[in-house]
Amino acid sequence: YLEAQTESIIYAIQSVLSGVRSPTPLPTLNENLTQIIMIVSSIIAVCHDNLPASQARKGSDIRRELSEHANQLSEMQTLPEVTKESRQVMAKSSFAIANAMKGLQKL
Repeated sequence: YLEAQTESIIYAIQSVLSGVRSPTPLPTLNENLTQIIMIVSSIIAVCHDNLPASQARKGSDIRRELSEHANQLSEMQTLPEVTKESRQVMAKSSFAIANAMKGLQKL
């Protein structure tokens, strides 16, 4: 499950990063942000009680990090326009989610 979701989220992140680099925001940017947020929410819910007990603390930290960055992406979606600052937040949060997913897979 985690592997398939990671693959989906990486594809969406790559699309977001392409959209962030584009001089004019791509129409699919919002769609890809939504996809990342939905996948992260699903992973957080599934992992809640399914991590090895020995890794519970680390898993909890990773889930919190995923949640924080998904919330930041959600906040960026509500902005009336895409700014330089919002592009930076989208890129930073997307990278952080990708790194957290790698950490989660190692548990």
